[in-house]
Amino acid sequence: MAHISTRKFIKWGDEPAGENTDTLVLTTAGKHFVDIRIYLPTSPDEPSIPSLAPLPSSRLEWGFAGTASPTPAVYSSLPGRETEVEKPSHTVWTHWVDNKTTDEVQDEGDMYPQPNGETMEYGAMENPDTGEVEKYQECWVDLEIAKVDGEEEFRSWVLRAEDEEAGVRGVLARVGVFIQGVLRRGEDISVGRWMWDAKRGWQPVVEIGKALVPRGVFSQEEFVLGQRLVASDGLKWVCVESFSWK
Repeated sequence: MAHISTRKFIKWGDEPAGENTDTLVLTTAGKHFVDIRIYLPTSPDEPSIPSLAPLPSSRLEWGFAGTASPTPAVYSSLPGRETEVEKPSHTVWTHWVDNKTTDEVQDEGDMYPQPNGETMEYGAMENPDTGEVEKYQECWVDLEIAKVDGEEEFRSWVLRAEDEEAGVRGVLARVGVFIQGVLRRGEDISVGRWMWDAKRGWQPVVEIGKALVPRGVFSQEEFVLGQRLVASDGLKWVCVESFSWK
């Protein structure tokens, strides 16, 4: 099923746990994901989040999107120990578009649900502060999926754009009242996050780079698989997943 996760903290090696980003991950029912991590302001002069005005690219810590491949946990088969985890659930995230690289890289982690409903993730990846691959711990909190006003069902969809010759790859995904997107045009990167507001409709939370949203994204239209949309700059997007549930 689709889910929305926000990161509570990250811990690198023996360093203390902390959080210097606003990180949100949308994962659809078909296991497409969009992960956007925005640096929190470090001074009163820097805009906070949400921001109606576009933010500079220096505020983007990481923006990537692709597909997730989860493997469920294995529990003990011994009587009375059925809740003990013998092997944790494991997820591999393949980055189809990434602001840091044009390669289709992967990262992966072991997931441990906590009694309070949070999830601890353990793995190894490049530390953006050191440039070295280091062990990490991340704490994730799932947000409740909500419906957009006037819609009778929960909705999620995924749009993709690709032009291999021009070095274009983009993913836009919606889960409930959130939309996120990552678009690479050669070396130009755009990311965005929008949230539904009952009074004002879809509102920007974060926008960095050039506009990436094709016409019709902020309508109440329910996209169908294979449907094509065109942005104001002519970039073509296609719906690769559409799902609704009650």
